[in-house]
Order: sequence, then structure tokens, then C-alpha cells
Amino acid sequence: MSFSCDCDDREDEDSLPEYETAPDLALAALLTLMTSYPDHPTPAIARAIIAHLQVVSRDERHDKELSRSAAQLVSKWEALEVLCAKEAGVHPVLPVRH
Repeated sequence: MSFSCDCDDREDEDSLPEYETAPDLALAALLTLMTSYPDHPTPAIARAIIAHLQVVSRDERHDKELSRSAAQLVSKWEALEVLCAKEAGVHPVLPVRH
């Protein structure tokens, strides 16, 4: 099972974080992003949060409640991304549903 992060446009799989071998790294990155968002509310950070929420929600090694909570937060962060983009005058990237 692969847990890639689409936080940016890099195509090289080797440049992605090692979430497959260290699932807690995705959770730590998510917490860091979420706590930095109030100081720097940008669409890019919101997109990174969404990507990390998706990684955490899909990783079966995490507790089911944690995965469920992460999945439920995705739509709220998608809405925050849109609001943030509107305030910044930036056209938000529409989420891709898999």
C-alpha cells in the first residue's frame, strides 16, 4: 500500500516523505501544518493539510477513530482553502476525488 502525498507538483517519488515506512511522520506533519495555518492562512497550506488528512485517513495502520476524524475534516479544510483563496484573490485548485 502506498501513501503518497500530493502536497506539491514534484513527480519524483524519492522526494516524497517516507510516510509508507513511518506513518506517524504524516501525522506529525499534519499537526505542524494545522498549527501554523492561523499565522499563515494560505491556500497552499490548506491544500497541504488536505493532502495530509487524506494520507492519515487512508492509512490502515492508524487507529480507526483517528482515520475517521481525519476523513471528516477533509471537507472542512477544502472549504477553508476556498475561503482563503477568495480572500487572497487566488483561484483555488479544485480537489480531485479518487
